[in-house]
Amino acid sequence: MDTTDNRKVKQLIILGNGFDLTCGLKSQYTDFYNSVETSKQFNNILVNFAKRTSKQNPNWADVESNVLDFIKLYKQYFIYIQDTEQNKEFEPKYFYYMLRALEDKYKQNITESTPNDMNSFYKILRDEVTDFEKRLATYLNSQILDSNYIKNSRRFAISLCLAEYRDDLLRADEEEWSAKLTERKLLMKGGEYAADFFTFNYTPVSEDAYPHQIQNIHGSIDEENTILGIDFHEAEDDLLEFTKTYRLLSHSQVKERIDFSQKFDCIKFFGHSLGEADYSYFQSIFDGLDLYSAKTKLFFYFQVFDPKRRPEIISQNYHAVSKLLEHYGKTFKSNPDHGKNLMHKLILEGRLTVKELDCSLLNK
Repeated sequence: MDTTDNRKVKQLIILGNGFDLTCGLKSQYTDFYNSVETSKQFNNILVNFAKRTSKQNPNWADVESNVLDFIKLYKQYFIYIQDTEQNKEFEPKYFYYMLRALEDKYKQNITESTPNDMNSFYKILRDEVTDFEKRLATYLNSQILDSNYIKNSRRFAISLCLAEYRDDLLRADEEEWSAKLTERKLLMKGGEYAADFFTFNYTPVSEDAYPHQIQNIHGSIDEENTILGIDFHEAEDDLLEFTKTYRLLSHSQVKERIDFSQKFDCIKFFGHSLGEADYSYFQSIFDGLDLYSAKTKLFFYFQVFDPKRRPEIISQNYHAVSKLLEHYGKTFKSNPDHGKNLMHKLILEGRLTVKELDCSLLNK
């Protein structure tokens, strides 16, 4: 990849799973679970636990939360079997499903298959997490081949690069879009609007979108180094090896890393839920460019995927952005007043935009 920096606009584009979904990829964990359930060829503790809890737990498909829940349950169970009398009232939520998930794996009574110490259990779970990651990567590769993802992701990545700066090349019907294809390609190839892509997805960003740099923070299916893990802030010392932070450290061989100290003209977000588990990433990025004093503009894009829920979806996006910036403002320990008025300052300076992005030209 040519990383010569001749950009007219320095922009960072942050992608979440909503990007892949918008581009037609069935990349949700629920899609993956349904796939392995249909095939009946993947016996994994985490999959078994998810299936067992699906009717009672609205977040049953959140595999990273399930890893933490499963460990907590087993630690309690291990104490229980060591001293039954002391724990005779022990009935934690989903305890039964944890045991059944283990029995589903080993095809025998839990008392015959239970690891007799926590270190043995951790080794088993590490192997299960690794198997899950590999099978998920295989599934995503197959979905890419069976969909319009490659074409759509290239088209949408370019649209994100040109948004706000060359909207004249984007606001067109299908015929006009095709007619302007050569102009867009030459413009992107010139590198003036090439973006740094920081993606939370395992899928690659198309080289045909002429990116300046790409960083798959949790690994890429192309590099066969995908990871999942629990939130570092929720982990006790003995669980550190299951955190994203720990596992990122073990992936220090990642080919590309974006320099977040560079003065970006804008940061564009699309498809990311802005969940608290990823606040540490955003804090590092905002700190690197000194968001309060910089001139960087923030664009938070979203798609209304269900017209009937338009008001709700718009409200959710405004709330998520407000919550993120409020949380970041609280990290301003040396000047709390700056933290309190951060979002107000961004709005007054025209540096904060939350808006729907037109995705109508995808899948055509």
